Amino acid sequence: MGKMNIVLPDDLEKKFRKAVFEKKGMKKGNISQALEEAINGWIETESQK
Repeated sequence: MGKMNIVLPDDLEKKFRKAVFEKKGMKKGNISQALEEAINGWIETESQK
């Protein structure tokens, strides 16, 4: 499994964390799972262009 370190603007990070918490709760691994879903969605969208 790969690792990535990313830098986001503070407001985007807060919005993302809030959205993950509201949808999935505060369980360990939910942020990683949501990021994986977001990346897969981006790849799928870009491949359709």
